[in-house]
Amino acid sequence: MESFSLLKFLKDNSYLNQSRYDNLRYELDKRLYYYGNHFKYPHEINDTQYKTQLFSYLIYLVTLYKISQTQKSEIKGEVIVSNSYFTVNDELKKLGYKVFDPSWQISRDGNVLSNFEIFFKGEKIKSSLKNSNFRELIKEDFINEITQYEDVLKKLFQHKKVKSIFVPNDLGFFENLSIQICKQISIPSFIFLHGLPAIYNQIDNHRSDYLIVWGEKIKENYVKSGMNANKIFVSGHPYYKQQKLTQLKFSLDNILVLTKSLNGVHYSDGAILGDRSNLILFLYSVEKSLRKFGVKSVRFRPHPCENGNWYLKYINNDFYKLDEDNLQQSIQKSSLVIGPTSTVFLESLYYGVDYVIYEPSLNNIDIANYPLVPPFDGSDSKIPVSKNEDELEYILKNKIRVDATCFNDYITCPFDLNFIKKLI
Repeated sequence: MESFSLLKFLKDNSYLNQSRYDNLRYELDKRLYYYGNHFKYPHEINDTQYKTQLFSYLIYLVTLYKISQTQKSEIKGEVIVSNSYFTVNDELKKLGYKVFDPSWQISRDGNVLSNFEIFFKGEKIKSSLKNSNFRELIKEDFINEITQYEDVLKKLFQHKKVKSIFVPNDLGFFENLSIQICKQISIPSFIFLHGLPAIYNQIDNHRSDYLIVWGEKIKENYVKSGMNANKIFVSGHPYYKQQKLTQLKFSLDNILVLTKSLNGVHYSDGAILGDRSNLILFLYSVEKSLRKFGVKSVRFRPHPCENGNWYLKYINNDFYKLDEDNLQQSIQKSSLVIGPTSTVFLESLYYGVDYVIYEPSLNNIDIANYPLVPPFDGSDSKIPVSKNEDELEYILKNKIRVDATCFNDYITCPFDLNFIKKLI
């Protein structure tokens, strides 16, 4: 055996063909790696709470109603299917497109493009993805269900003359499958990236025809990683305005510390395993450095996928207080943010608070075994990075701030999607 990789073994030995392997990689990964109570919702816990079931049932009924309305009405205009984040759908509508939610994920006020056959087949697949074990997902019966669903979804796209799809990623099952369908019927697919990438590789975010990013620096980093510049477009961000601050807040009075999280689902070029004790070590290390400057207490904020109460069993509860405010409020009341690779870096700059990047690493490999990426690797002259305690303490002692103008490098203003008219 040349490579000890279960998923590669399945692919190489015809348990799954290439396309189904790609469709299911994310879900199979979750069953292998998204476990442990450091995650807020580990895969072993099947959420069957009454409120959750009731809410799901209400969504189910609303979707059926919306499908019935769509089937009764004639669609006039160019149709786009999108489940992108933020207000992307509203911006597409302003450009004159008829924008519909996909049946697998509807928004509060969106119309859904589906029919009853597609909806029921999709719901059955969603139930399997939620409840089936690893072995059941690679059985021929389930693979046949996927093929049948793919066929009816493809026919719907063709019948409704869909011009394009917009998705937030290419890893999720339905997003991945819909990109494959677009290639089969020769319509363009777009990924609207939802943050600063934690990795630039040759697989993820490459499946679609086009990738839309927030700023020129993000595009530049993708191009440096080997991605074709002609398939990357810069849109800006629908929420953020141009940053005009020249001086960021930097004091030790009210510090917010972000945790260093582990990935529960791996990137498609292989599994990278991390030691979860390093999540605790990260906070111990930050506390050690801050105490040298007389800091007696800080707030800490886990990643949204993490369980904050798990951390409290390991760390000093007198020093670390769990932060449960919404992110905007949390940052605005902070005098400084300390954290690892995160899109919160941009959020912090936007609200005028310095973000001290702390990425303990060796040979540019972080404590979760992932390579550091720009701008968190120290390659951007405007953005100081600390890779050990000495460097962290040097930044804190000398109040070495991020150059606030770098915000505009990573988020272009104003938000503009007009370029898609030439691509659809």
